[in-house]
Amino acid sequence: MAAIDMIKVLAVILAFIYYNASGAQQKIPELAKKLGATTLLSYLKTAGLDTELEGDGPFTLFAPTNEAFDSLPTAVKEKLATDKTLLRTVLMFHVTNGAVYSSQLQNEMLVKSLDTTLDIRINIYKGGQVITADGSQVINPNQNATNGVIHIVDKVLYPLPNINIPQYVTISPELSTLFYCVVQGQLTDVLSGQGPFTLFAPDNTAFDNLPPGELSDLLSNQTALVDVLKYHVVSGTQYSKGLVDGDVSTLEGKPVKITVEEE
Repeated sequence: MAAIDMIKVLAVILAFIYYNASGAQQKIPELAKKLGATTLLSYLKTAGLDTELEGDGPFTLFAPTNEAFDSLPTAVKEKLATDKTLLRTVLMFHVTNGAVYSSQLQNEMLVKSLDTTLDIRINIYKGGQVITADGSQVINPNQNATNGVIHIVDKVLYPLPNINIPQYVTISPELSTLFYCVVQGQLTDVLSGQGPFTLFAPDNTAFDNLPPGELSDLLSNQTALVDVLKYHVVSGTQYSKGLVDGDVSTLEGKPVKITVEEE
């Protein structure tokens, strides 16, 4: 029995070695296919980026799963299917020059993508157990190709416009009341600073649900208004993937209690 068990162990080890060796003999597009990222590969071919990723590199590819693409809104998928320029920009945002392994990633690191106008923000949470790239969680890191490395991620990375928090609030109709409060509280300059900051942004409905007269009272008391607004802001980039139960310090000085519900 011991001999049979030993043979089984050796077989598993040999299979593991073969798998990794065979993966390392593949270039990034072929390895992406092997890893099941077939939707991404199809988009890469449409945009003409598959041939670039067969070059010498090395490259790092943050590769969304098929499910990540499936979960995109229908309008976004239709836009990607018809706008090749946008598609290419989105895909280039998933690739960096150089082979960057998870052990090299640092919290709040900005990694230049192939579109050199766009940086990928790296964040590390839970003692290194969770790594995100622009909020998308790395779920299968360090897959070696002959010309780089692939990290499988659970969401499609969005190359958002290069705007700050007040500018984002300005262009979001559902946050118009919040924007008015930020202006009245003279916090625009603070939230336009280098940061990084995370804003837990109440939408218009949240303000509508306040007791009658409370919003008016806040707007007439700038000190109280500023305190309330700063209580919604924390330092650092806190993506939802990295949130854990507990207290987080706010710009107001008091901690806000975070409770994470299971999805």
